[in-house]
Amino acid sequence: MTKKSRNSSLLSLALVASLLAACGSEQQSSEPPPVADTAFGDMAGAIDKAHAVEGQVQEHKDAIDHALDRNENQTAQ
Repeated sequence: MTKKSRNSSLLSLALVASLLAACGSEQQSSEPPPVADTAFGDMAGAIDKAHAVEGQVQEHKDAIDHALDRNENQTAQ
């Protein structure tokens, strides 16, 4: 390969690279996408579900504690 054809190839390569770089330089949003649209969307949904049932679990625990206290008081008499 001659020096002239090598320079021509490099010039063509540089031109194509600059055109591709110019096409890919769209303005990106500074805000991140919503969590639901990312790979962590399923995990965020699981946390929301856990918060939704938290009150029910606490009520169930309170009922069990009350039943245990009542049972302890009956056997202590």
